[in-house]
Amino acid sequence: MSHFARTTILLALLVLVGELLLAPLLTFGGIGPDFALIALFILALAGGSFAACTAGFLVGLVQDLGQPSLLGLGALCKTLFGFAVGRFRGRLVYGMPLYEGGLLAIAVFAHDALYLLLAGFLGQGAFFRPLFLTALPSAVFTGLVGIPLIRLADLLGILRGED
Repeated sequence: MSHFARTTILLALLVLVGELLLAPLLTFGGIGPDFALIALFILALAGGSFAACTAGFLVGLVQDLGQPSLLGLGALCKTLFGFAVGRFRGRLVYGMPLYEGGLLAIAVFAHDALYLLLAGFLGQGAFFRPLFLTALPSAVFTGLVGIPLIRLADLLGILRGED
């Protein structure tokens, strides 16, 4: 099995198990980790910007089906998330868990800020209150939960190139 196929299957399982089983257990007061963004972050580190853009668009579009008034907004934000992380993957320092978790938290916060900003322009809610009361704690939580998952991906050889 090729490296890309193995990576895609493992990350799809991460999103499925994480979002359906672990996220409800780890959510406190409506704030929880975003396993889709963790998997997209790992895919961007492993496969680059094209793979992450494609996966981000598809994951975002599937998640947007629950909100028809904002259809496409999540796909746009996740596509840009995948592009940005994949674009800068060559400049990243691997093997430093706090650095990787911090970078994940910053990327998730930027994703959520863009989503809230565009949703606000579309008349779907406020910006500053959810940004600081929901998006910021969720980004930090996602960064903390992402650290062991990124380390696991590195141990499984996902972050390394084809053998």
